[in-house]
Amino acid sequence: MKRLWTIKHSAPFALTALAAIQATPSAEAQPSPVNRYTFNDGAVTDIISGQNGTLVDPSGIAFYSGGQVRLTNNNNFSSAQDFSSPTANGAYVDLPNGLISSAANNGSLYQFSLEFWATVQTNRDWARLGDFGTSVGGEDVSGSGATTDYLIVVPRTGGRPTPEETNKFSVSSHSAGGQEDFISAPSELAAGVEHHVVVTVDQTDFTGGGNGTLSLYLNGSLVNSGPVEDEGFIDFTLFSDNNNWLGRAQWGDPLFDGSYNEFSVYDYSLSAQDVLDSFNAGPVPGELAVPQLVVNRDTGEVTVNNATGEQLSLLSYSIASESGSIDNVAWTSIDATNFDANGVWTSTSDTPELIAEGTTGDGGQIASAAGRTIGNAWNPSPYEDLVFNFTLAGGSPLAGEVVYVGNDGAAIANTDLNADGVTDADDFYLFAAASQGDLSGMSAYELYKNGDLNGDGANNYVDFRLFKDAFIAANGAAAFAALAASVPEPTSLLLVVGAGVGLAFRRR
Repeated sequence: MKRLWTIKHSAPFALTALAAIQATPSAEAQPSPVNRYTFNDGAVTDIISGQNGTLVDPSGIAFYSGGQVRLTNNNNFSSAQDFSSPTANGAYVDLPNGLISSAANNGSLYQFSLEFWATVQTNRDWARLGDFGTSVGGEDVSGSGATTDYLIVVPRTGGRPTPEETNKFSVSSHSAGGQEDFISAPSELAAGVEHHVVVTVDQTDFTGGGNGTLSLYLNGSLVNSGPVEDEGFIDFTLFSDNNNWLGRAQWGDPLFDGSYNEFSVYDYSLSAQDVLDSFNAGPVPGELAVPQLVVNRDTGEVTVNNATGEQLSLLSYSIASESGSIDNVAWTSIDATNFDANGVWTSTSDTPELIAEGTTGDGGQIASAAGRTIGNAWNPSPYEDLVFNFTLAGGSPLAGEVVYVGNDGAAIANTDLNADGVTDADDFYLFAAASQGDLSGMSAYELYKNGDLNGDGANNYVDFRLFKDAFIAANGAAAFAALAASVPEPTSLLLVVGAGVGLAFRRR
Protein backbone atom coordinates (compact mmCIF):
# COMPACT_ATOMS: atom_id res chain seq x y z
CA MET A 1 0.00 0.00 0.00
CA LYS A 2 1.31 3.44 -0.90
CA ARG A 3 2.41 5.81 1.84
CA LEU A 4 -0.34 8.27 2.59
CA TRP A 5 1.46 10.17 5.31
CA THR A 6 4.05 12.89 5.66
CA ILE A 7 6.33 13.25 8.67
CA LYS A 8 6.25 16.66 10.28
CA HIS A 9 9.19 16.02 12.57
CA SER A 10 12.08 13.66 12.86
CA ALA A 11 15.24 13.88 14.90
CA PRO A 12 18.27 11.77 15.69
CA PHE A 13 17.47 9.43 18.51
CA ALA A 14 19.12 10.78 21.69
CA LEU A 15 18.24 10.34 25.31
CA THR A 16 18.93 13.98 26.05
CA ALA A 17 16.42 15.06 23.43
CA LEU A 18 13.91 12.66 24.82
CA ALA A 19 14.44 13.97 28.30
CA ALA A 20 13.76 17.51 27.14
CA ILE A 21 10.58 16.38 25.42
CA GLN A 22 9.51 14.49 28.52
CA ALA A 23 9.85 17.69 30.53
CA THR A 24 7.67 19.64 28.09
CA PRO A 25 4.92 17.37 26.76
CA SER A 26 3.31 18.33 23.50
CA ALA A 27 0.24 20.50 23.68
CA GLU A 28 -1.09 18.80 20.55
CA ALA A 29 -2.13 15.60 22.32
CA GLN A 30 -5.87 15.05 22.10
CA PRO A 31 -8.01 12.41 23.83
CA SER A 32 -9.17 10.93 20.56
CA PRO A 33 -7.79 8.65 17.84
CA VAL A 34 -6.26 9.88 14.63
CA ASN A 35 -7.41 6.76 12.77
CA ARG A 36 -10.37 4.51 13.43
CA TYR A 37 -11.57 1.53 11.42
CA THR A 38 -15.00 0.30 12.56
CA PHE A 39 -15.80 -2.05 9.62
CA ASN A 40 -19.45 -1.05 10.08
CA ASP A 41 -19.77 -0.12 6.42
CA GLY A 42 -18.42 -3.42 5.11
CA ALA A 43 -15.04 -1.90 4.23
CA VAL A 44 -11.70 -0.87 5.81
CA THR A 45 -12.74 2.77 6.11
CA ASP A 46 -10.92 5.25 8.35
CA ILE A 47 -13.84 7.24 9.76
CA ILE A 48 -11.51 9.86 11.32
CA SER A 49 -8.88 10.75 8.73
CA GLY A 50 -9.94 8.98 5.55
CA GLN A 51 -6.75 6.88 5.46
CA ASN A 52 -8.55 3.80 4.25
CA GLY A 53 -7.12 0.31 4.20
CA THR A 54 -7.78 -2.76 2.09
CA LEU A 55 -9.07 -6.25 2.79
CA VAL A 56 -6.63 -8.50 0.93
CA ASP A 57 -8.53 -11.67 0.11
CA PRO A 58 -7.58 -13.34 -3.20
CA SER A 59 -9.62 -16.49 -2.61
CA GLY A 60 -12.71 -14.73 -1.24
CA ILE A 61 -12.81 -16.40 2.16
CA ALA A 62 -13.16 -13.33 4.39
CA PHE A 63 -16.41 -11.48 4.96
CA TYR A 64 -18.02 -8.60 6.80
CA SER A 65 -20.78 -9.39 9.28
CA GLY A 66 -22.33 -7.59 12.23
CA GLY A 67 -19.99 -4.63 11.91
CA GLN A 68 -16.89 -6.84 11.92
CA VAL A 69 -14.37 -8.07 9.40
CA ARG A 70 -14.11 -11.81 9.86
CA LEU A 71 -10.91 -13.68 9.01
CA THR A 72 -12.23 -16.88 10.54
CA ASN A 73 -11.56 -18.98 7.44
CA ASN A 74 -7.78 -18.53 7.48
CA ASN A 75 -7.40 -22.03 8.94
CA ASN A 76 -3.65 -22.00 9.49
CA PHE A 77 -2.74 -20.58 6.06
CA SER A 78 0.70 -18.98 6.00
CA SER A 79 1.60 -15.29 5.89
CA ALA A 80 4.44 -16.11 3.49
CA GLN A 81 2.41 -16.16 0.28
CA ASP A 82 2.23 -13.94 -2.77
CA PHE A 83 -1.13 -12.35 -2.10
CA SER A 84 -1.12 -10.69 -5.51
CA SER A 85 -1.74 -14.19 -6.90
CA PRO A 86 -5.37 -15.35 -7.22
CA THR A 87 -4.26 -18.77 -5.97
CA ALA A 88 -3.16 -17.43 -2.56
CA ASN A 89 -5.20 -18.76 0.35
CA GLY A 90 -6.12 -16.57 3.28
CA ALA A 91 -6.96 -12.97 4.08
CA TYR A 92 -5.69 -10.00 6.10
CA VAL A 93 -6.19 -6.24 6.40
CA ASP A 94 -3.55 -3.99 4.82
CA LEU A 95 -3.44 -0.54 6.44
CA PRO A 96 -1.76 2.55 4.96
CA ASN A 97 2.01 2.83 4.93
CA GLY A 98 3.38 5.23 7.52
CA LEU A 99 0.44 4.81 9.89
CA ILE A 100 2.64 4.23 12.94
CA SER A 101 5.51 6.58 12.13
CA SER A 102 3.02 9.36 11.45
CA ALA A 103 1.36 8.86 14.84
CA ALA A 104 4.78 8.90 16.55
CA ASN A 105 5.71 12.14 14.77
CA ASN A 106 2.58 14.23 14.63
CA GLY A 107 0.98 14.19 18.07
CA SER A 108 2.86 13.84 21.34
CA LEU A 109 6.27 13.22 19.86
CA TYR A 110 7.62 9.67 20.30
CA GLN A 111 4.26 8.43 21.56
CA PHE A 112 1.39 6.41 20.07
CA SER A 113 -1.23 3.85 21.05
CA LEU A 114 -2.95 0.98 19.24
CA GLU A 115 -6.44 -0.16 20.21
CA PHE A 116 -8.17 -3.37 19.12
CA TRP A 117 -11.63 -4.81 19.64
CA ALA A 118 -11.15 -8.35 18.40
CA THR A 119 -12.06 -12.02 18.88
CA VAL A 120 -9.76 -14.99 18.46
CA GLN A 121 -11.56 -17.95 16.93
CA THR A 122 -8.59 -20.34 17.10
CA ASN A 123 -5.21 -19.58 18.65
CA ARG A 124 -2.32 -20.49 16.37
CA ASP A 125 1.29 -20.00 17.48
CA TRP A 126 2.59 -16.59 16.39
CA ALA A 127 -0.52 -15.59 14.44
CA ARG A 128 -0.62 -11.78 14.57
CA LEU A 129 -3.41 -9.65 15.93
CA GLY A 130 -1.33 -6.83 14.51
CA ASP A 131 2.09 -6.51 12.88
CA PHE A 132 3.54 -3.10 12.06
CA GLY A 133 6.89 -2.37 10.36
CA THR A 134 8.64 -4.03 7.46
CA SER A 135 10.16 -7.34 6.48
CA VAL A 136 13.53 -8.31 4.99
CA GLY A 137 11.78 -8.64 1.63
CA GLY A 138 10.12 -5.24 1.92
CA GLU A 139 6.59 -4.14 1.15
CA ASP A 140 3.93 -6.85 0.78
CA VAL A 141 6.45 -9.61 1.50
CA SER A 142 6.54 -12.02 4.44
CA GLY A 143 9.17 -14.60 5.26
CA SER A 144 11.58 -12.95 7.65
CA GLY A 145 11.93 -9.93 9.89
CA ALA A 146 15.37 -10.87 11.18
CA THR A 147 17.00 -7.55 10.31
CA THR A 148 14.07 -5.13 10.42
CA ASP A 149 12.20 -2.97 12.92
CA TYR A 150 8.68 -4.04 13.78
CA LEU A 151 6.07 -4.07 16.54
CA ILE A 152 3.81 -7.11 16.92
CA VAL A 153 0.76 -8.06 18.99
CA VAL A 154 0.40 -11.83 19.37
CA PRO A 155 -2.55 -13.67 20.99
CA ARG A 156 -0.26 -16.65 21.63
CA THR A 157 3.47 -16.85 21.18
CA GLY A 158 5.12 -20.15 20.39
CA GLY A 159 8.27 -21.41 22.04
CA ARG A 160 10.55 -18.83 23.65
CA PRO A 161 13.85 -19.11 25.56
CA THR A 162 12.10 -18.25 28.83
CA PRO A 163 8.91 -19.87 30.19
CA GLU A 164 7.31 -16.50 30.98
CA GLU A 165 7.30 -15.71 27.25
CA THR A 166 6.20 -19.13 25.96
CA ASN A 167 2.61 -19.54 24.71
CA LYS A 168 1.60 -16.15 26.07
CA PHE A 169 -0.44 -13.19 24.90
CA SER A 170 2.31 -10.66 24.18
CA VAL A 171 3.44 -7.48 22.51
CA SER A 172 7.04 -7.12 21.37
CA SER A 173 9.29 -4.59 19.70
CA HIS A 174 12.08 -5.85 17.43
CA SER A 175 15.03 -3.87 16.13
CA ALA A 176 16.93 -4.18 12.86
CA GLY A 177 19.86 -5.52 14.86
CA GLY A 178 17.84 -8.62 15.74
CA GLN A 179 17.13 -7.74 19.38
CA GLU A 180 13.57 -8.14 20.70
CA ASP A 181 11.81 -7.42 24.01
CA PHE A 182 8.51 -9.14 24.93
CA ILE A 183 5.88 -7.77 27.25
CA SER A 184 3.69 -10.77 28.11
CA ALA A 185 0.46 -11.65 29.90
CA PRO A 186 0.25 -14.67 32.21
CA SER A 187 -1.51 -16.76 29.55
CA GLU A 188 -2.62 -16.79 25.93
CA LEU A 189 -5.53 -14.62 24.82
CA ALA A 190 -8.75 -16.55 25.43
CA ALA A 191 -10.54 -17.62 22.26
CA GLY A 192 -14.22 -17.24 21.49
CA VAL A 193 -14.85 -13.95 23.30
CA GLU A 194 -14.33 -10.35 22.23
CA HIS A 195 -11.42 -8.54 23.88
CA HIS A 196 -10.37 -4.92 24.20
CA VAL A 197 -6.60 -4.78 23.65
CA VAL A 198 -4.52 -1.60 23.95
CA VAL A 199 -0.79 -1.20 23.34
CA THR A 200 0.86 2.08 24.34
CA VAL A 201 4.34 3.29 23.39
CA ASP A 202 5.97 6.24 25.15
CA GLN A 203 9.61 6.78 24.25
CA THR A 204 9.73 9.76 26.61
CA ASP A 205 8.89 7.62 29.65
CA PHE A 206 12.01 5.78 30.84
CA THR A 207 10.40 3.77 33.64
CA GLY A 208 10.35 0.72 31.35
CA GLY A 209 13.85 1.16 29.96
CA GLY A 210 16.30 3.51 28.32
CA ASN A 211 14.37 3.57 25.04
CA GLY A 212 10.94 4.19 26.57
CA THR A 213 8.05 2.18 27.93
CA LEU A 214 5.85 -0.37 26.16
CA SER A 215 2.58 -1.31 27.92
CA LEU A 216 -0.07 -3.93 27.26
CA TYR A 217 -3.69 -3.58 28.45
CA LEU A 218 -6.49 -6.13 28.32
CA ASN A 219 -10.17 -5.33 28.88
CA GLY A 220 -9.47 -2.05 30.64
CA SER A 221 -6.62 -3.20 32.91
CA LEU A 222 -2.86 -3.03 32.66
CA VAL A 223 -1.38 -6.48 32.02
CA ASN A 224 2.32 -5.68 31.92
CA SER A 225 4.87 -2.99 31.04
CA GLY A 226 8.50 -3.08 30.05
CA PRO A 227 11.10 -1.63 27.73
CA VAL A 228 10.76 -0.62 24.15
CA GLU A 229 13.60 -2.63 22.57
CA ASP A 230 16.61 -0.85 24.04
CA GLU A 231 19.61 -2.61 22.55
CA GLY A 232 18.96 -1.75 18.93
CA PHE A 233 17.16 1.47 19.95
CA ILE A 234 14.13 1.63 17.66
CA ASP A 235 13.12 5.18 16.83
CA PHE A 236 9.42 5.08 15.92
CA THR A 237 9.56 8.55 14.39
CA LEU A 238 11.96 7.09 11.81
CA PHE A 239 10.13 3.78 11.64
CA SER A 240 9.93 2.13 8.19
CA ASP A 241 6.38 0.80 8.30
CA ASN A 242 5.33 -0.22 4.80
CA ASN A 243 3.71 -3.43 6.12
CA ASN A 244 1.03 -2.37 8.58
CA TRP A 245 -1.15 -5.44 8.87
CA LEU A 246 -4.04 -6.82 10.84
CA GLY A 247 -3.80 -10.59 10.71
CA ARG A 248 -0.55 -11.08 8.75
CA ALA A 249 3.06 -11.41 9.95
CA GLN A 250 6.40 -10.13 8.65
CA TRP A 251 7.55 -13.74 9.11
CA GLY A 252 6.05 -16.89 7.61
CA ASP A 253 3.74 -17.42 10.58
CA PRO A 254 0.05 -18.37 10.37
CA LEU A 255 -2.53 -15.78 9.47
CA PHE A 256 -4.81 -14.65 12.29
CA ASP A 257 -7.93 -16.79 12.72
CA GLY A 258 -10.56 -14.49 14.18
CA SER A 259 -12.46 -11.23 13.68
CA TYR A 260 -11.98 -7.49 14.20
CA ASN A 261 -14.74 -5.26 15.46
CA GLU A 262 -12.62 -2.10 15.53
CA PHE A 263 -9.03 -0.85 15.29
CA SER A 264 -7.78 2.63 16.24
CA VAL A 265 -4.49 4.52 16.31
CA TYR A 266 -3.77 7.38 18.73
CA ASP A 267 -0.92 9.85 18.35
CA TYR A 268 -0.19 9.87 22.07
CA SER A 269 0.22 7.34 24.87
CA LEU A 270 -3.12 6.58 26.47
CA SER A 271 -3.18 6.78 30.25
CA ALA A 272 -4.60 3.95 32.35
CA GLN A 273 -7.75 6.03 32.85
CA ASP A 274 -8.01 6.66 29.10
CA VAL A 275 -7.85 2.92 28.48
CA LEU A 276 -10.49 2.18 31.10
CA ASP A 277 -12.78 4.89 29.75
CA SER A 278 -12.44 3.51 26.22
CA PHE A 279 -13.13 -0.02 27.44
CA ASN A 280 -16.26 1.12 29.26
CA ALA A 281 -17.45 3.07 26.23
CA GLY A 282 -17.09 0.05 23.93
CA PRO A 283 -16.57 0.06 20.17
CA VAL A 284 -18.44 2.44 17.88
CA PRO A 285 -21.88 0.87 17.56
CA GLY A 286 -22.94 -0.33 14.17
CA GLU A 287 -26.26 -1.71 13.03
CA LEU A 288 -26.23 -5.48 13.21
CA ALA A 289 -26.32 -6.74 9.66
CA VAL A 290 -28.85 -9.58 9.46
CA PRO A 291 -30.65 -11.38 6.64
CA GLN A 292 -34.36 -11.15 5.97
CA LEU A 293 -36.79 -13.69 4.60
CA VAL A 294 -38.52 -12.53 1.41
CA VAL A 295 -41.73 -14.40 0.55
CA ASN A 296 -43.36 -14.01 -2.86
CA ARG A 297 -47.18 -14.16 -2.71
CA ASP A 298 -47.41 -14.77 -6.45
CA THR A 299 -45.11 -17.78 -6.67
CA GLY A 300 -44.53 -18.96 -3.12
CA GLU A 301 -40.77 -18.59 -3.61
CA VAL A 302 -38.85 -17.97 -0.39
CA THR A 303 -35.47 -16.25 -0.41
CA VAL A 304 -32.98 -15.65 2.37
CA ASN A 305 -32.00 -12.13 1.36
CA ASN A 306 -29.10 -9.89 2.32
CA ALA A 307 -30.27 -6.30 1.95
CA THR A 308 -27.35 -4.94 3.99
CA GLY A 309 -24.07 -3.43 2.90
CA GLU A 310 -22.11 -6.27 4.45
CA GLN A 311 -21.47 -9.83 3.40
CA LEU A 312 -23.20 -12.33 5.67
CA SER A 313 -22.21 -15.86 6.55
CA LEU A 314 -25.22 -18.04 7.34
CA LEU A 315 -24.77 -21.03 9.63
CA SER A 316 -28.39 -22.18 10.04
CA TYR A 317 -32.01 -21.11 9.72
CA SER A 318 -35.52 -22.27 10.50
CA ILE A 319 -38.94 -21.23 9.21
CA ALA A 320 -42.07 -22.02 11.21
CA SER A 321 -45.75 -21.69 10.30
CA GLU A 322 -48.47 -22.30 12.88
CA SER A 323 -51.05 -22.57 10.09
CA GLY A 324 -49.06 -25.23 8.23
CA SER A 325 -48.56 -23.02 5.16
CA ILE A 326 -45.05 -24.30 4.42
CA ASP A 327 -44.65 -26.33 1.23
CA ASN A 328 -42.12 -28.84 2.49
CA VAL A 329 -42.29 -30.73 -0.83
CA ALA A 330 -41.28 -27.79 -3.02
CA TRP A 331 -38.73 -26.58 -0.47
CA THR A 332 -35.12 -27.00 -1.61
CA SER A 333 -31.96 -26.76 0.44
CA ILE A 334 -30.32 -23.34 0.52
CA ASP A 335 -27.12 -25.14 -0.44
CA ALA A 336 -28.65 -26.74 -3.54
CA THR A 337 -26.49 -24.45 -5.68
CA ASN A 338 -23.44 -25.06 -3.47
CA PHE A 339 -23.16 -21.60 -1.98
CA ASP A 340 -21.28 -23.15 0.95
CA ALA A 341 -18.15 -24.46 -0.73
CA ASN A 342 -16.74 -26.24 2.31
CA GLY A 343 -19.79 -27.20 4.36
CA VAL A 344 -22.53 -29.83 4.28
CA TRP A 345 -26.07 -28.66 5.09
CA THR A 346 -28.33 -31.05 6.97
CA SER A 347 -32.09 -30.78 7.42
CA THR A 348 -33.34 -31.05 11.00
CA SER A 349 -37.05 -30.59 10.24
CA ASP A 350 -39.18 -31.05 7.13
CA THR A 351 -42.89 -30.52 7.82
CA PRO A 352 -45.63 -28.06 6.80
CA GLU A 353 -45.16 -26.44 10.22
CA LEU A 354 -41.37 -26.26 10.35
CA ILE A 355 -38.43 -26.50 7.99
CA ALA A 356 -34.89 -26.12 9.29
CA GLU A 357 -31.37 -26.83 8.14
CA GLY A 358 -27.85 -25.88 9.06
CA THR A 359 -24.19 -26.66 8.88
CA THR A 360 -21.10 -26.49 11.05
CA GLY A 361 -17.95 -24.46 10.50
CA ASP A 362 -17.98 -21.08 8.82
CA GLY A 363 -21.33 -21.27 7.03
CA GLY A 364 -22.30 -20.11 3.57
CA GLN A 365 -21.73 -16.58 2.34
CA ILE A 366 -24.47 -14.31 1.04
CA ALA A 367 -23.05 -11.24 -0.65
CA SER A 368 -24.39 -7.75 -0.06
CA ALA A 369 -27.63 -7.08 -1.98
CA ALA A 370 -27.92 -10.77 -2.92
CA GLY A 371 -30.15 -13.64 -1.86
CA ARG A 372 -30.37 -17.42 -1.74
CA THR A 373 -33.58 -19.19 -2.72
CA ILE A 374 -35.01 -22.19 -0.91
CA GLY A 375 -37.58 -22.85 -3.66
CA ASN A 376 -41.33 -22.33 -3.59
CA ALA A 377 -41.37 -23.19 0.08
CA TRP A 378 -44.56 -21.29 0.98
CA ASN A 379 -48.11 -22.12 -0.03
CA PRO A 380 -49.64 -18.69 -0.72
CA SER A 381 -52.53 -18.18 1.65
CA PRO A 382 -54.13 -15.59 3.91
CA TYR A 383 -51.90 -16.93 6.69
CA GLU A 384 -48.79 -14.76 6.54
CA ASP A 385 -47.47 -16.27 9.72
CA LEU A 386 -43.95 -17.41 8.84
CA VAL A 387 -41.44 -17.03 11.66
CA PHE A 388 -37.79 -16.81 10.59
CA ASN A 389 -34.86 -17.60 12.87
CA PHE A 390 -31.21 -17.79 11.87
CA THR A 391 -27.65 -18.06 13.14
CA LEU A 392 -24.70 -16.30 11.53
CA ALA A 393 -21.17 -17.63 11.81
CA GLY A 394 -19.73 -16.58 15.14
CA GLY A 395 -23.10 -15.40 16.43
CA SER A 396 -26.08 -16.51 18.47
CA PRO A 397 -29.56 -17.51 17.22
CA LEU A 398 -31.64 -14.48 16.29
CA ALA A 399 -35.14 -13.77 15.02
CA GLY A 400 -35.29 -12.31 11.51
CA GLU A 401 -37.65 -10.09 9.57
CA VAL A 402 -40.13 -11.64 7.14
CA VAL A 403 -41.10 -9.53 4.12
CA TYR A 404 -44.01 -10.48 1.85
CA VAL A 405 -44.01 -9.19 -1.73
CA GLY A 406 -46.27 -9.59 -4.75
CA ASN A 407 -50.06 -9.64 -5.27
CA ASP A 408 -49.98 -5.85 -5.61
CA GLY A 409 -48.86 -5.51 -2.02
CA ALA A 410 -51.96 -7.17 -0.55
CA ALA A 411 -52.37 -10.39 1.37
CA ILE A 412 -54.23 -13.30 -0.25
CA ALA A 413 -57.99 -13.05 0.42
CA ASN A 414 -59.53 -16.00 2.27
CA THR A 415 -62.01 -16.41 -0.60
CA ASP A 416 -59.16 -16.68 -3.14
CA LEU A 417 -58.87 -20.44 -2.70
CA ASN A 418 -56.41 -20.97 -5.55
CA ALA A 419 -54.32 -17.96 -4.46
CA ASP A 420 -54.13 -16.41 -7.91
CA GLY A 421 -54.92 -12.90 -6.69
CA VAL A 422 -58.65 -12.76 -7.52
CA THR A 423 -61.89 -14.22 -6.18
CA ASP A 424 -63.54 -15.72 -9.26
CA ALA A 425 -65.34 -18.74 -10.70
CA ASP A 426 -62.36 -21.02 -10.18
CA ASP A 427 -62.50 -20.32 -6.45
CA PHE A 428 -66.26 -20.93 -6.37
CA TYR A 429 -65.85 -24.35 -7.94
CA LEU A 430 -63.24 -25.24 -5.34
CA PHE A 431 -65.50 -23.95 -2.58
CA ALA A 432 -68.54 -25.82 -3.81
CA ALA A 433 -66.65 -29.08 -4.24
CA ALA A 434 -65.60 -29.02 -0.58
CA SER A 435 -68.97 -27.90 0.78
CA GLN A 436 -70.33 -30.03 3.65
CA GLY A 437 -67.25 -32.26 3.50
CA ASP A 438 -65.43 -33.71 6.49
CA LEU A 439 -62.67 -31.27 7.38
CA SER A 440 -61.72 -32.79 10.71
CA GLY A 441 -58.02 -32.93 11.57
CA MET A 442 -56.99 -30.36 8.97
CA SER A 443 -54.49 -27.58 9.55
CA ALA A 444 -55.57 -23.96 9.31
CA TYR A 445 -54.04 -23.79 5.83
CA GLU A 446 -55.91 -26.92 4.69
CA LEU A 447 -59.17 -25.57 6.10
CA TYR A 448 -58.71 -22.38 4.06
CA LYS A 449 -58.11 -24.43 0.91
CA ASN A 450 -61.35 -26.31 1.61
CA GLY A 451 -63.50 -23.21 1.98
CA ASP A 452 -63.64 -22.78 5.76
CA LEU A 453 -63.74 -19.00 5.57
CA ASN A 454 -64.55 -18.27 9.21
CA GLY A 455 -62.13 -20.79 10.73
CA ASP A 456 -64.71 -22.89 12.58
CA GLY A 457 -63.55 -26.19 11.08
CA ALA A 458 -66.36 -26.58 8.55
CA ASN A 459 -67.46 -25.43 5.10
CA ASN A 460 -71.16 -24.68 5.54
CA TYR A 461 -73.83 -22.12 4.87
CA VAL A 462 -72.09 -19.42 6.90
CA ASP A 463 -69.03 -19.80 4.68
CA PHE A 464 -71.28 -19.81 1.61
CA ARG A 465 -72.71 -16.43 2.54
CA LEU A 466 -69.23 -15.03 3.20
CA PHE A 467 -68.04 -16.29 -0.17
CA LYS A 468 -71.12 -14.98 -1.96
CA ASP A 469 -70.69 -11.49 -0.49
CA ALA A 470 -67.03 -11.36 -1.48
CA PHE A 471 -67.73 -12.66 -4.98
CA ILE A 472 -70.52 -10.14 -5.59
CA ALA A 473 -68.33 -7.31 -4.29
CA ALA A 474 -65.66 -8.28 -6.82
CA ASN A 475 -67.79 -9.36 -9.80
CA GLY A 476 -71.42 -8.27 -9.34
CA ALA A 477 -74.70 -10.03 -8.35
CA ALA A 478 -75.55 -11.14 -11.88
CA ALA A 479 -72.19 -12.87 -12.23
CA PHE A 480 -72.80 -14.81 -9.04
CA ALA A 481 -76.30 -15.87 -10.04
CA ALA A 482 -74.98 -17.24 -13.33
CA LEU A 483 -72.13 -18.96 -11.56
CA ALA A 484 -74.31 -20.67 -8.94
CA ALA A 485 -76.58 -21.99 -11.66
CA SER A 486 -73.61 -23.57 -13.42
CA VAL A 487 -72.46 -25.70 -10.48
CA PRO A 488 -73.14 -29.39 -11.27
CA GLU A 489 -75.11 -31.77 -9.08
CA PRO A 490 -74.81 -33.01 -6.39
CA THR A 491 -72.79 -29.99 -5.19
CA SER A 492 -75.58 -27.52 -5.97
CA LEU A 493 -78.03 -29.60 -3.98
CA LEU A 494 -75.68 -29.52 -0.97
CA LEU A 495 -75.52 -25.74 -1.23
CA VAL A 496 -79.31 -25.46 -1.42
CA VAL A 497 -79.74 -27.83 1.52
CA GLY A 498 -77.14 -25.95 3.47
CA ALA A 499 -78.89 -22.67 2.73
CA GLY A 500 -82.25 -24.11 3.77
CA VAL A 501 -80.89 -25.46 7.03
CA GLY A 502 -79.31 -22.16 7.77
CA LEU A 503 -82.54 -20.25 7.09
CA ALA A 504 -84.61 -22.66 9.15
CA PHE A 505 -82.20 -22.31 12.01
CA ARG A 506 -82.40 -18.55 11.83
CA ARG A 507 -86.26 -18.52 11.86
CA ARG A 508 -86.48 -20.43 15.15
